[in-house]
This record gives sequence, structure tokens and C-alpha cells, in this order.
Amino acid sequence: MAIISDIRIYRCKIENVNGVRPQPFINKKMCAVATRICMKLRENVFFMGDFDHLYINLSTFVSEGDVKPADKSPDRYHPWYRYYDVGISQALYDSLETSDCIPVVSRLIEKVLITQFSTPEFDEDKISQCVSEAVTQGEDMLMKLKEKESSQRIAVLYLRFLDTCMYFPLLRVYDNDGNIVLEKDLPESVTLDTCGQISVSSKRVTIKPRKNSRTEGETIVFEL
Repeated sequence: MAIISDIRIYRCKIENVNGVRPQPFINKKMCAVATRICMKLRENVFFMGDFDHLYINLSTFVSEGDVKPADKSPDRYHPWYRYYDVGISQALYDSLETSDCIPVVSRLIEKVLITQFSTPEFDEDKISQCVSEAVTQGEDMLMKLKEKESSQRIAVLYLRFLDTCMYFPLLRVYDNDGNIVLEKDLPESVTLDTCGQISVSSKRVTIKPRKNSRTEGETIVFEL
């Protein structure tokens, strides 16, 4: 099993079966909320089974309030995602690209997670706590991404996710007593390619970009 890595919101007025592609959300703020929920769940090691991408389809075809796996086969070439249908009213459907929908859709995401994926190890209360932190803290929510420890320092790289759907990493370095000795914002970015290997000593912190063809960032060094 893989830890959850993505939650996306879709909408559709017809039956969500093989060959049908529900419309993705355009509302960036709502997409950002869904991503923050996923980030907080990931930080707490949440599993859904043999897939790690949850695609929630808000549908007027399904009876209002119903939540169920979509009646479509897993994609043989992309087996890591599953669609789940949630029945909503026409009035809610018509408001989905407005800011008014965000609290309601956030609760529907929580409902899907609880009704379909809660376990004794990760129960309803724990899911609700993750959702609550993501929704209430908003752009200020921190997710611990990486941690590196030396004999005298602990460097922690946190993620924030902005309403513009950009990552905004934060670096904090602590001493052995838990005091912050350095706190620095890293550049905003669309991907996490700049957040690769991290190393720390008593004198400096180094963050190297990920090694792939898209990486354009340079190594970042902070003196302590």
C-alpha cells in the first residue's frame, strides 16, 4: 500500500462509467483546500488501499447524499487512482465554481474519507482532525516534508500550499533543546523539484534540488 498522495475534485451530470471523463474543478481555492487535506493526511501516514490518488466526483446523477465507488474499471495504465461519486443537488452543482461552495465541498471530502476509508488505526476522529487543520489553518498550514538531524542541529523542511496552488516551503533549524536557530522561507514553486536532499551541520544547512530533467533550481545554502 502507498500513502495517499493526491485528492482531486471533479463534477459531472451523467453517470460516471467507463469512457466518461468528469470535469475538473477550475476553482483554485477549492483545489488548494483539497490538496491541503491530502497533505495533512499524508503527513499522518493515511492509506486507502492499493491506490493513492482519490478522485471525488460531485454528481447530480447520483442521489443526493450518497457516496459510492464509481461504476468504472481501474485504468490499467494508471492504476494508482480511483473515482468516488458523491450525490449533490442541482443548486450546489451550480455554485461549484464560487467561494460559497468551499465549506460544503470540504465536508463532502471528509464524508468520503470517513465512510469509505476509515479504519481502527486511522479512525473517523483522526480523519476529521486532519480535515479540520487543513480547512481552518488554510495557507498557514504546515506539513512536515523532510527532516535531517546532526549531533547539534535538526533541520525540518515544511510545506505550505497557497490558494494560488503554489508550494511555499519553510525551513526551520532547531538546536538540541528545541529552540529555533534559523527560519527561512524558500521560493514559491509549482512543483517540489527544489526540495530534494537536505543536509545539516553545526555551521550550515544545504538543500539540493531533485535530480530529474525538469529541475532548474540551484543548491540552497544557509549559514548558521
